[in-house]
Amino acid sequence: MARARAPRLVLIGGIIALAGIACAATPEEQVLTRFFEASRALDSTALSRLATVTFNPRIDGSIQLFSIEDRSPEQRVSATDQERDAATRSLSAATGQEIDVASAAVDIVTRQVTLKADVRSPEGVVAPGVFNVTLHRAIATQKNGATIEGRWIVTRLQRAPDARTSRAASSVPRS
Repeated sequence: MARARAPRLVLIGGIIALAGIACAATPEEQVLTRFFEASRALDSTALSRLATVTFNPRIDGSIQLFSIEDRSPEQRVSATDQERDAATRSLSAATGQEIDVASAAVDIVTRQVTLKADVRSPEGVVAPGVFNVTLHRAIATQKNGATIEGRWIVTRLQRAPDARTSRAASSVPRS
């Protein structure tokens, strides 16, 4: 009898493990969740590790739940001088230490993400919104050949233009 139960337990355990993997949040979802949580709390310390931009609940509202609708492929390029701050934040978030990016070859990996969210305005009104988000992650190769991979950070958050237009504005005049 015990032998018959063992394969079933293994099968059930395997199904639970696969379900857990399938439901796991992506790295992009994780950083965006932490970003919106820190934004709601006005936690400038956490935001400094997660982003170079802000989403102030007193001005922009707050986002509780969101879904990622689209992800672009990653693009990797050498970091420019303007991206050094983002690179430092990304690498420091991964290591917990300040990384000297001046003495390393640094690449920036960029991913564009489109998300849908319910936005609660400062007045308490909830309305759907679409946002275009840019995420950066630094990869530094130090002089000794060691490579450090940074975490994703939010470097741009912009409300997408409203796709809906009025019928009058989008219709061709009728003859």
